[in-house]
Amino acid sequence: MKSSGHYIFHEEQRFRQNWIMMLVLPIVAAGALLQVYGMYQQIYLGKPWGDNPTSNTALVIASTLVIVFLCLFFLVFLSLKLETEVRDSGFYYTFPPILNKVREIKKEDIEHYFVGKYNPIMEYGGWGIRIRPGKGRAFNVKGRMGVKIFLKNGKTVLFGTQDVKGMEQAMQRLMKPNNP
Repeated sequence: MKSSGHYIFHEEQRFRQNWIMMLVLPIVAAGALLQVYGMYQQIYLGKPWGDNPTSNTALVIASTLVIVFLCLFFLVFLSLKLETEVRDSGFYYTFPPILNKVREIKKEDIEHYFVGKYNPIMEYGGWGIRIRPGKGRAFNVKGRMGVKIFLKNGKTVLFGTQDVKGMEQAMQRLMKPNNP
């Protein structure tokens, strides 16, 4: 991650929980197999697929587009990662491929912070990039632990973390008065 200041802490998290894979992969596979079955039934068996079948050419094009879209969706899902970094100049984050640009929260913009437990479903409606009125923004991938940063402008931003101790130590060091 390209950011300014001296490095204190870095963490990368990905959506790789087994339960998520067991949910997403079958949906993608079922969608692709359904398209292949439809083409097989109409083109090879000669049975029209659906109540209002289209031409074979249109079916092949539409099915191919659906399969490509499903595969791209799965690849984008696999490539999602939350990257957070604490440097002596501030807190930096990115969430590629959705947020490719590194975002910065300057040290002087931070009022205070809290590192601890939160409820991602009740407080933010789940995981990922979330915006909740009255709660602020959340960037989380898994778990129930995070750092909530309260900004001087009244906004809050929460970042999930799997390294609570490391994040706590990094934020303490960042917010020390003698830290440049």
